[in-house]
Amino acid sequence: MEDTLELRERLTRAWRAVLDNAVDGGSPPDAVVETMAAVAHARFAELFGAPAAASYLALLAEQMREVDHDEAASLIRGEAPPAAPETEAEPLIDPAWIDRDGPI
Repeated sequence: MEDTLELRERLTRAWRAVLDNAVDGGSPPDAVVETMAAVAHARFAELFGAPAAASYLALLAEQMREVDHDEAASLIRGEAPPAAPETEAEPLIDPAWIDRDGPI
């Protein structure tokens, strides 16, 4: 399968469905997000190497700092922050898969 914007959007919705299902099932949101990030980071390191995984995290952190800076600058100028984009609620996978026993 070719890596496209459409694929990335589908995967994002699938990850959100998993996260929402775990939280709706009673797991603490912080624990769910931290665990998902740790598992993803470990797999990234397996696929691309630890230095690449560390660099990727550093780049993500820098992007977040830039967003924070841009949002703060907008507030200083008296501009309203931009509205968050709406996301589709349609899950691509069965969000209850996490509660099933056996292989996925």
